[in-house]
Amino acid sequence: MTTKSRLSVLLSCAAFGLLCVLSFAQLNRERGNGPDNIPQLTFFSHRLGTDHAEGIAVLDMNNDGRPDLLSGAYWYQNPGSEGGEWKRHQYRTIQTVNEFVSDCGEWAIDVNHDGAPDLVTVGWQTDGLWWYENPKKPDVMWERHLITHTIDTEGGTLADLNGDGVPDLALAHYGRTGIIWVDFAGSEPKVHKVGGHDEDGHGVGMADVNGDGKTDLLTPFGWFKNIDANNDKWEWHGDWTLGETGFPIIGYDVNGDGKIDVVYGRGHSYGLYWMEQKGDGKWVKHTIDESFSQVHVLKLVDLDGDGQPELLAGKRYRGHSGNDPGSYDPLVIYYYKINTKSGKWTRYPISLNGTAGAGTQFIVQDLDGDGDVDIAVAGKTGVHFLENLQVNKVPKSQREKEILLDKHWPFPGEGTEFYPPAK
Repeated sequence: MTTKSRLSVLLSCAAFGLLCVLSFAQLNRERGNGPDNIPQLTFFSHRLGTDHAEGIAVLDMNNDGRPDLLSGAYWYQNPGSEGGEWKRHQYRTIQTVNEFVSDCGEWAIDVNHDGAPDLVTVGWQTDGLWWYENPKKPDVMWERHLITHTIDTEGGTLADLNGDGVPDLALAHYGRTGIIWVDFAGSEPKVHKVGGHDEDGHGVGMADVNGDGKTDLLTPFGWFKNIDANNDKWEWHGDWTLGETGFPIIGYDVNGDGKIDVVYGRGHSYGLYWMEQKGDGKWVKHTIDESFSQVHVLKLVDLDGDGQPELLAGKRYRGHSGNDPGSYDPLVIYYYKINTKSGKWTRYPISLNGTAGAGTQFIVQDLDGDGDVDIAVAGKTGVHFLENLQVNKVPKSQREKEILLDKHWPFPGEGTEFYPPAK
């Protein structure tokens, strides 16, 4: 071999070695920031099942210390921080109507105070607010108990309304029959009714609107000042008309002026908005985003751990069986950073044009136990675990089992599979 040939080989080896080093460095490089060097969260969408329930809850079903997901008739077994299959199990039966599962809300509540969380659930399509009793035994179907009759129940929200330290459940009605709220502190659930047709509607929320230390009730047509919730004393303020809102209607000081503002989405149309409280019953409407429709669920929560809440919002799929504006638009889920000095909202994607829809509830907590906050949603396109990749403990071997490449490829008749000769 000539000197020139040896040099060529050495240079080729050096170049290959450098390429390997660079490839390894790229493979192990940490994710950077988004546009304008702004930190941005990244979520990986796992489709766990294709059942059609739109409510979702979280509960440790097998006592292994991991939060499992419940939706409709099923629960999904959490595989832990190293990933794997979320195995589906049935634990109850549920009614279905056309393309709907009668399940627009699920809440884990220890109704009978026996130390084991039960499941409270309601559906728009059928009558009744129900609780399913936790049998505290594996592989046993849960027994259903009626809390109260309620029809056209479009959704609800959970918060401490009467200040006793125990979360209460408030429900709204598309039929506008009056808001009901349920106190779970006693030995039996206690049902209260607030208002009637003129105050009730599609949407409900709980927030201290006037800053008096008591939680008020928010509706699409105004708000009830909490005088004495336990004794059914309220004062009505018809300050606004919002349309068919999603759940919940949120109270939050958007612009940092010390007054609680109102944030809401249009559950069956386009639009996400906030109402600025000016005082003396005056409110000014501001647009956040009108690019997607059926904003049927919102959640205000600190996603990135910076001590400030972000707003979660997304598109529900076929809320009215394809009869809503934008029904055939792509599914989206976003989070919004809020600048409380300017009242400006900045949008970031979580899932775009995938199979994950926002459904009627968000679950937001560290589901895989790796130290960051994940998201779970359910809807007619299935149950999804949206894994926050801010912390990633899933090994490459497990990721390789979940690659998007069709493993049945090459397809029959496509051509001859070629195997390069061994070197």
